[in-house]
Amino acid sequence: MLLWGFLLLGSAVDAAATARPPRSQLHQRSASRAARLSARAEDNTARPACGRLWVIVKSDLADGNAPIFDALDVWNCIRTVPFHAAPALRFIEYYNTTLQFHSTVAYLKYPTPHYKQPAVDIFAELGRVKQNVEAGKYKRQYDFEVDVLKITHAMHDHHASLSFGITAPFVFASSADIVSASLDGKSLPRPYLKYDLIKAQDSGWKYEPSPIATINGKDAVEYLTEFARFNSFGNLESHADYNDLFEHPANDIQGVYGTWGGQVKFYPGNDTDDSINIVFANNTKHGPEQWVAILEHMSTPSTIETPGDMYNYFILGLMPANADDEELEPLFPDLSNLTLVEVEDDVGTWPYQSDGAFPEAQIAQPNLKVAEGGVVSGYYLDKISTGVLSIPSFRQFPEDALEFSKTVQKFIDGAEKKKLTKIIIDLQQNYGGSPGLAFDTFRRFFPFEPESSPWTFAGSRRRSHKLAEIIGDSITEWWKGLDEDDDDRWDEAGNEWNIATRINPLTNKTFQNWAEYSPSEPDYRGDRWSKVERYDMFNEEFLYSAFSADTSEDDPYGFGENRVPDNAKQVFKPSQIVLLTDGLCSSTCAIFVEMMTEAGVRTVVMGGKPENGPMQAVAGSRGARAYSADILDYIMQFAGTLVKDNSSLPNIPIDQETRDTGMWVQYAGINLRDQVTKQEFEAGGQILPLQFEYRAAHCRLFYTTRNIYNMTRLWSDVSAAAFGKDSLCVQGSTGFADEPGHPASNTAPTKKPVHAASVVIDTDNFRGGEEDFEDEDEDGLFGPPDFNEGDIHAGEQILADNEIYPCSGKNGTSCRNGWPCVDIEVKCKSSRGEEKLASTAKYCLPPCNKSSSVRTGCDTYNNKLTKESRLECSGKFRMETKKKTGVSSAAGRETIFGYCKPNNGVRSRKVCSAPAKKPTPSGTP
Repeated sequence: MLLWGFLLLGSAVDAAATARPPRSQLHQRSASRAARLSARAEDNTARPACGRLWVIVKSDLADGNAPIFDALDVWNCIRTVPFHAAPALRFIEYYNTTLQFHSTVAYLKYPTPHYKQPAVDIFAELGRVKQNVEAGKYKRQYDFEVDVLKITHAMHDHHASLSFGITAPFVFASSADIVSASLDGKSLPRPYLKYDLIKAQDSGWKYEPSPIATINGKDAVEYLTEFARFNSFGNLESHADYNDLFEHPANDIQGVYGTWGGQVKFYPGNDTDDSINIVFANNTKHGPEQWVAILEHMSTPSTIETPGDMYNYFILGLMPANADDEELEPLFPDLSNLTLVEVEDDVGTWPYQSDGAFPEAQIAQPNLKVAEGGVVSGYYLDKISTGVLSIPSFRQFPEDALEFSKTVQKFIDGAEKKKLTKIIIDLQQNYGGSPGLAFDTFRRFFPFEPESSPWTFAGSRRRSHKLAEIIGDSITEWWKGLDEDDDDRWDEAGNEWNIATRINPLTNKTFQNWAEYSPSEPDYRGDRWSKVERYDMFNEEFLYSAFSADTSEDDPYGFGENRVPDNAKQVFKPSQIVLLTDGLCSSTCAIFVEMMTEAGVRTVVMGGKPENGPMQAVAGSRGARAYSADILDYIMQFAGTLVKDNSSLPNIPIDQETRDTGMWVQYAGINLRDQVTKQEFEAGGQILPLQFEYRAAHCRLFYTTRNIYNMTRLWSDVSAAAFGKDSLCVQGSTGFADEPGHPASNTAPTKKPVHAASVVIDTDNFRGGEEDFEDEDEDGLFGPPDFNEGDIHAGEQILADNEIYPCSGKNGTSCRNGWPCVDIEVKCKSSRGEEKLASTAKYCLPPCNKSSSVRTGCDTYNNKLTKESRLECSGKFRMETKKKTGVSSAAGRETIFGYCKPNNGVRSRKVCSAPAKKPTPSGTP
């Protein structure tokens, strides 16, 4: 079964997001700066800058900490890594092919007037990078990678992410946690140190903390606004970019940092200085503190010394010449000295993780802990007759999804029993997850909907081109030819390239073939898209494949065989419900918001830049499907086995299972399908994807110093504004959203007309000559991909290990990259609901940090696995972070390590003795 058959949105950017070591480590790293510099000056055995990094790795591990570096140390290494044109040109070809499948390229080049980010012609920009390579502009690898990443950032789409080369293993972080808040909800917000606010709150507000006036000598708001513009990722407007910088309780409970605190991809200092100097409005000072760097790539050799070693390893995937398996640096060098962690169910972890911001949950999903599976919690504010359902993520493993659904229903039942009249659904920091849970949660609140014009329309479409049509046609016809009792028919029913299980809303029947799905004429600016599709939510094969619905109880509520009972009732009217966001709602969260607002529910959005006016409730990706390049590789390979004339497909050797990337690519993501609203579809004519519509919230509120880290106070303020006092909303923020029964009274704000896409990559200042490159067509696009075989398949050595694999060696216990060899379950499955344990087998499993972000750790290794074997961090060993005088209240928290273990076994046809078959898209053995 394909992982890409299992629909999980928001995971594209997740695979490349930032691990979260304990905050105290960042403070300690900055605080001990002087001592380390002094010790380094006395070191007579001066090592190359890159070699010094791996000395720090050993030192941090010996101290019981995850590896953290001074940012300047990392910069002194990566800025010396050389550049070579040939691998870069192959990477450009690879990335160009991948971006052909991104759904919004024409709208990015020619956006609507209401689109709040600059236009960008991604193929022209990629052409400029190629031009710079051929002209010899790049002297170091970092400059090349930054130019490519600038293109990805300019797409402003969480689903369009990229992690590759020497920029992949590190992210930069500030230990000075910052939040943005208003004094009274009306005055414009100012930045504060998070722990100043928490300290004031803990003291009963006996003093008012001072806001930050300047950072590194520049006005703090100006500094942070500019920093957000370059470093925040994947958002549709600058308000969301600004929010994305800061710390937030809903981040804390998911174990992640804001961009400023731990997701900075571009080095923020200069060649000699990586310090942060903060001056407050009362003229007191904080710092200087140093930017730090966090190592994300956990399997790294201890023998990296030179810039050439860095290039060979992180660009070409080649081990240093003097390295062998025994020299690989393990994540935890001596397991015998570490403490075994016993997992306990404890709803009290939310208050602890959020520094007291979240109260004790009255309704809690089981395993409500960071990275333990539980995410849903409920709270009843009886004094104001308000219930709060907190959903910071829709991301769930299959076995957790049912508990997610049950917890939502338990919350609704409790609110009804208490006779509460107002409901807040808190979606702050929700980056998506499984669409099935969006459908399920919606139906819990609205069990009945009009069949003729359903609120759960969830339409989508994809960019159409020759290569996509070849793949879709071949896989759809292959699936249609499978026997009904064939495992592959169930496993591949939700495959993105099988259109036979998707509904054509023009006929309300499933598409018969890819030809019915494909367009005949260009739709917008010469680009073409498929017809609109809908999920077939009553097709058991599709539900099993797409949402891991093994039984009828696993089907989304109200769909498939999990029908709404005859005695069901709608407890709350739309006017009694409000959705609370911070603009960062993305992917599946966007789908859920669209359903709820279709039903008449209103929205409140928090924060944004310190200026009055409206703000969009959903400003993350509004795409319908995140998709990764490595999945695309497998799909192309499989389609090539089905199509007799496969000259239009890239050359993908069967034993290689990847296109020639030119250099190591940890993750490359695109948005495969646009989300299309019911109104756009029903209006007919040219369809505007939801990504480019302006959707203001009904009310915008500023965070205040009294509620930013007090969720009970925040929810009370939201309830007051949403259910009674519009005057509490930010000045000029109301009237821009449609109300039930009548359209918005104010028109969406527009930006100045732009007649050409902005230029991201600079060529004029680096080279002369004509801007002429062979692959450009008359429209200025980079053109159809020229496929090449190449002679270097980057990552075919150690860096290719982004999936689990069987142990090897004489005793069957060896792993080629230092991973632990572990016994895991192997399961057999014949059809839906029939599953039995077949055996155990030894597999090499990657290490992980249990204290890491829920968006990282084991997620990097999930892309090529079956849905039955998604990986979870086992969390078996604990390293204590030592407290230090003067360090913030975050000090002393633990770091939990383990290995990424399949949560539900793996499926192996070899062990299960299934009859031999030709290869399937899943790539399973």
